[in-house]
Amino acid sequence: MGFWDKAKKILIGEPPAPKPAKSTAADAPAPAAAPMPETRASSGSGEYKRVRIERGSRGWGGPLVIEPTSEKPLIYCVTGGGIHPVAQRIADLTGGTTFDGFKSKADFHEIAVAVIDCGGTARVGVYPMKGVLTVDIHSTSPSGPLMKYIKETNFVSGVTVDTIIPLDD
Repeated sequence: MGFWDKAKKILIGEPPAPKPAKSTAADAPAPAAAPMPETRASSGSGEYKRVRIERGSRGWGGPLVIEPTSEKPLIYCVTGGGIHPVAQRIADLTGGTTFDGFKSKADFHEIAVAVIDCGGTARVGVYPMKGVLTVDIHSTSPSGPLMKYIKETNFVSGVTVDTIIPLDD
């Protein structure tokens, strides 16, 4: 398996397992509501607010305006070691739901913003390529094979908790 295949497997995950053969409605019990994964932690009441995220010292891109929605509630954190303070600050100010991307996976269409800690070329470009607004805690600028997807309108770097500004009262 090549480098990019390994990187894609780590970042995007395994393809979905084949679905088992369908049984008739009479054979199966009524479906129960799926429990929410442990890695999701709601920090809001369902009302979402906006924040502006500006680049930090020696950072690049932005500013980005983040506003979670009911369709995109996740503040997706892929920094390792749990929820990073930048991701938590965004969730606290917006009412979004923090999600540890190293412990579980979420669909790209559910992510309001991805908070990353990549100083290289992989995660820096994957989330912008998938249409996800991306916040990097490192002062990174576009580089590598995915740099064509990294724009000032979908990426900001060098972000700290002090460069996150609430826009709504």
